[in-house]
Amino acid sequence: MDTVSIVIPTLNRLECLRRAVESARAQIVHEDISIEIVVIDNSLDASAQGVVAGFDKSGWPVRYLSEPKPGVATARNSGVRAAVGNWIAFLDDDEEARPTWIAELVGAARKTGAAAVFGPVDAKADGPGDLRGLGPYFSRTIERPDHSDITDLAAYLGTNNSLFEKAACLSDAEPFETSLNEVGGEDSLLLRRLTLKGLRFAWAAHAGVVEWVPERRLNWAYVRKRKFLSGQIRVFVRQMSEPTRAGEVIKWMAVGIVQVIMAGAAAAILWPFDRNRSARASATMYGGLGKVLWTSKFRPTLYGSGLIS
Repeated sequence: MDTVSIVIPTLNRLECLRRAVESARAQIVHEDISIEIVVIDNSLDASAQGVVAGFDKSGWPVRYLSEPKPGVATARNSGVRAAVGNWIAFLDDDEEARPTWIAELVGAARKTGAAAVFGPVDAKADGPGDLRGLGPYFSRTIERPDHSDITDLAAYLGTNNSLFEKAACLSDAEPFETSLNEVGGEDSLLLRRLTLKGLRFAWAAHAGVVEWVPERRLNWAYVRKRKFLSGQIRVFVRQMSEPTRAGEVIKWMAVGIVQVIMAGAAAAILWPFDRNRSARASATMYGGLGKVLWTSKFRPTLYGSGLIS
């Protein structure tokens, strides 16, 4: 029997957490799969403990773990250590999983033999706002058949909506790099390191989750900040990999320069005529700028003691 530990790190998003855990407890799987849910509370005051304690005894069991040391990597590492499953699935606290989410992920892993499996993320506005064309910046869609090999797309993946074979992928004491606690990108670095080991990733096209996007993120200023950090991550994961790939660092910095020039010019030209296209070009420009200004002194803080992403 396969046991899947669903790890949900959380920080001060109690209603979101309740929705995420409810969706995890509602998973429908075959008899040869069991599930446990591990909530890692990264708040200083254990604010999520009451939410977890409020669930009744029906459904898949939920365990609570307090990890007061701030940082997204630290929280994920604590969840991995606490998990008893031979498979570990990650679900963000602002996500909601379909009832067959785990069944689809495990099915893809069994059929393909991949060490890790990833599924689609569908963005929806959480509250009175609407996505206003910003959906693609919060979603993950891969136009490949179910169970396809997507190892070549590792740089575009993340741990939101993912399943890992624990022994193959997460056996290190701290698989997520804690030096990235406040910045993020710890999952991108992990995936990079796993691909360098020769491990393969697969796509589970029907293992969907919804990411509920709060109104405060539904603006181009937030998207630009997110794209800037994504550009930085694209470069610094190569610098932090072993061995360091200096040629790849230089290549992506060059790509960034081209994006700044071309997308920046497009944003300026389009501004008087088409504000939406201009804003999209501006977001691309910020992604390029992140590839150029990727060193630690330019990195914004989105987690831990910084602004919560």
